[in-house]
Amino acid sequence: MNRPSNVSAFARRWIPGVAHALASVATPKQSKRRRPRGLVLLETLIAAGVTLVMLSVAVPMVIRSARIWKQTQHQQFAADELSGQMDRLIAMPTEQRSQAMENLTLSPEIQNVLHDATIEAVLIDDQDGKRIELSIDWIRVGAPPPVTLVAWINPFPEATEPAAKPADTNPDTPEPAAGDPEDEQ
Repeated sequence: MNRPSNVSAFARRWIPGVAHALASVATPKQSKRRRPRGLVLLETLIAAGVTLVMLSVAVPMVIRSARIWKQTQHQQFAADELSGQMDRLIAMPTEQRSQAMENLTLSPEIQNVLHDATIEAVLIDDQDGKRIELSIDWIRVGAPPPVTLVAWINPFPEATEPAAKPADTNPDTPEPAAGDPEDEQ
């Protein structure tokens, strides 16, 4: 005795509209369509291929970006070190400055970050004025030029002719007369 078939036969007879509702409901065996198994495998292979292509593009970009970020940090560390050294040299008297320029050394923090770094100071005195040029160089990929900072000690060299003073009065404007009302105000 199959109970569900009896119930459905009973429901078909006595409950209006149930027969139509039960007829439209498909059994699990009827609704299952066979999907070709090769299609799932093909979709999986395509997804894996796209993932590998994306990884092969993204990973080198991430590595290159990390290297550029590190080089940028090293450039900033070098510029900060030069700025500190330059401020110290500019504040010194002339006699102490030349001796300090000969004995320049990098701070221990910079030596730990920029391996094999060297600092060089040059005092230049020419028609552009007296200036100090500091540079830091360290081993980098591509051998770029060293990071350099320049500061003028005397930006205006001694002029042979003194500059003319501007006149306080303009010769084209007339002097006010003694009796003008503008003088009384």
